[in-house]
Amino acid sequence: MKVGGQMVIGSGFMKWLQRNRFNDLPDAMFNARVPSMMWVLFIYIISMLVQILYEPSIISLAFFSGLMLLHGSLIWHFPLLTEKHPWVYFLIQGLIIQVCALIMYQAAFLLLLGMYPVLTGQSVGKYNHRIKMILMSALYYGLYVATLLLMGQSEILILMSILYMMMVFVFVSFAGLYLKQVKARIRTQAFLEELELAHRKVKELTLANERQRMARDLHDTLAQGLAGIVMQLDAADAHLMKGNSKRAHEIVQHSMGHAKKTLSEARLAIDNLRSKAFVTIDFSDAVREEVERFKKATGIQVVLDMRVDGGISELVMEHMLHIIGECLTNVARHAEARQVWVYIRIEDENLELEVKDDGKGIDLNQIGNMSGHYGLIGIKERVRILGGSLNITNNVPQGTLIKIDTVAEGGECS
Repeated sequence: MKVGGQMVIGSGFMKWLQRNRFNDLPDAMFNARVPSMMWVLFIYIISMLVQILYEPSIISLAFFSGLMLLHGSLIWHFPLLTEKHPWVYFLIQGLIIQVCALIMYQAAFLLLLGMYPVLTGQSVGKYNHRIKMILMSALYYGLYVATLLLMGQSEILILMSILYMMMVFVFVSFAGLYLKQVKARIRTQAFLEELELAHRKVKELTLANERQRMARDLHDTLAQGLAGIVMQLDAADAHLMKGNSKRAHEIVQHSMGHAKKTLSEARLAIDNLRSKAFVTIDFSDAVREEVERFKKATGIQVVLDMRVDGGISELVMEHMLHIIGECLTNVARHAEARQVWVYIRIEDENLELEVKDDGKGIDLNQIGNMSGHYGLIGIKERVRILGGSLNITNNVPQGTLIKIDTVAEGGECS
């Protein structure tokens, strides 16, 4: 996942790498059987030809064939046979090669030089541990030297040792390169699994964010709009009870206009959910319109102090207009205030908003705990998306102050 600007691979991969860095490569060893078996078959055929040409013996050839078949079978089942006690496998294989060399006297040099280095390379793949590899190499070299001495070839021991070391170097280098490729493939698979997991988490977070966005849009359009209409109709009812039908009629007419605007905003919210587009409007005009609509609907006086000396992004504009509307709605529904002060400053890419009333105040401990009261929760969520700060000051019984600071051009994607 992407955290702090960089891709962070989960701890699961690091634990996996720690656990598998030495000998957890059974699939790699399984795939290495085919080239090993081909090499064994090649050595077997050449050894048979050499022995037949110089000293043919049906008993020796049959015994040798049986031993090579056993040797090949052990190689084929190498991953299973080396799970618990790999040293037993390597010891048995080394003794089989030694017996084969003693039986096939004419092809002994070919068998020793061709088979012991292969087993040394297998030990590299199995152990991947320097000390253990050195011990296995010493074991096979000891068997190699012992076989030469049993054959009475001590005079060419130095030359054969040099050839043996060259063959060991070739096979160990090949095994090392092969293991590097295998580990690279395993790391790639682990990264892909981590990326797939991160992708699923991103999808889950995206769905959660979309649900939150839908909840905010529904609250800030339908809920706020209907709340305003309810307040206007309550005011009209109060005027009717006092016999002031003219004022009641004006309020009803205004409520009708408010209802039409709420319906338009609801449709716009639906369109935004589809396209995530926001109609380009002037921020200052939109704020003044919101304030005037609030004053007409509630009769509460609003002192607007606004100065815009910089630009504002569409994302910040959308959220700030909803925040201002929600603050005013909360004043009308809960504060029992007579006057509201709205202070807005946009300077040097910084945006500051203050909404203060002279009402009865608010119990900060109850924010978010009352079912159905989502206004302040929505404000907190929008401020978080903008990357800003929110401070709510309760001055009971002198009202509430909501202060928001953010960047006019900033914010993360909602």
